[in-house]
Amino acid sequence: MAELQIDERQVTVTLNWWEKIAAHRSHLTVPARAISGVRVVDDALAFATALERHRHAPGTRVKGVTDTGTFVTRDGSRASVLSVCHGTGPGVVIDLSSGTISRIIISTTQAEEYAKQLGRFL
Repeated sequence: MAELQIDERQVTVTLNWWEKIAAHRSHLTVPARAISGVRVVDDALAFATALERHRHAPGTRVKGVTDTGTFVTRDGSRASVLSVCHGTGPGVVIDLSSGTISRIIISTTQAEEYAKQLGRFL
């Protein structure tokens, strides 16, 4: 499972080896000042797959199993989203105000803890 490394200046999404392969990318680091919103969702995979997609960049999507990679939404905002979601279960959604990625969605049992830590940047 992907993990968040959080310090006072930045947040890094750390992917394990198979997530790197599935996402066709390595870790992602964003400045803490770019965080504009954080919320916990009951089912991260369902949340990620419910977003209407315009184009799925390199990544892996197996319905009901995993949604790992980057895609662009078709809701008019054309937001770029990094999704690292597996199975059913809670997750954290991080909205970003600047950069090439507009939103990060990660499935994790630590969603509440991550949201609390990230909330200090809002």
